[in-house]
Amino acid sequence: PDLAKFGMRTLDDDIVSLMTKRVYDVAGSTSDYCMVYLNGEKLDIKNFRDYTDLYLLTRAGVPQIFEKCSDRWEVCLSLTEGGFQQVSFVNSINTIRGGTHVTHVSDQIVEAILEKVKAQSKEKVKGGVDIRPHHVRNHLWVFIKCLIENPAFDSQTKETLTTKQSKFGSRCELSEAFLEQVSNCGVVDLILMAALAKSKVDLGKRLKANTSRVARLTGVPKLEDANDAGGKNSAECTLILTEGDSAKALAVAGLSVVGRDKYGVFPLRGKLLNV
Repeated sequence: PDLAKFGMRTLDDDIVSLMTKRVYDVAGSTSDYCMVYLNGEKLDIKNFRDYTDLYLLTRAGVPQIFEKCSDRWEVCLSLTEGGFQQVSFVNSINTIRGGTHVTHVSDQIVEAILEKVKAQSKEKVKGGVDIRPHHVRNHLWVFIKCLIENPAFDSQTKETLTTKQSKFGSRCELSEAFLEQVSNCGVVDLILMAALAKSKVDLGKRLKANTSRVARLTGVPKLEDANDAGGKNSAECTLILTEGDSAKALAVAGLSVVGRDKYGVFPLRGKLLNV
């Protein structure tokens, strides 16, 4: 560019990096026969699979499952723990915010994974775990290169595809082999662990909320509960367990000294049942 026109002497590093990325985007999103050069050097990116390598090969242990569905659709799937991510191109336009093409592909993947997750959750947890589509989607990283007829976008910056799926001009039909490979790449265990952890947290919150509303116990034979039991100061209370009624009488006598607000007494009358 004519730097003087922009009041600049040199290009900022950020601008150079942005231009460099765009050159790599072009190399990955155009035809396999298109050769792309950067500063006189030919880029070693021959196809979309090579482009996804730039993101994934440096991430140890991360799966990379690729499928060229047709001349119009290429898809690569990996996993993430930081929420749903996507890198997509429509007619070589980088749709950084995704759109209907991403939904079209990811919905097929989510449906296949969700079926397996629900089946395995019933095997590992009685009654299963409540797994929703967004629980699955949050662990996916999807790469898509596609050709869409007369694409429409949300703005002139073309960040989001808005074309209805019925007007794409083609469909992305993911093969059973691809979906099976996706389901067996470790994503099921990842989703189950996250769902189980969340269910435990939710249970803890519910128990805490219920505990704060618990009233003083009544109807338990021979229980003499602390006055503050079941209230906001219940955590400060102590329940004295005695072997029988005689020992209970002795403990009750001692409460006349320390008071009944923080101490309660209950006779076990036998051994505890370990259940």
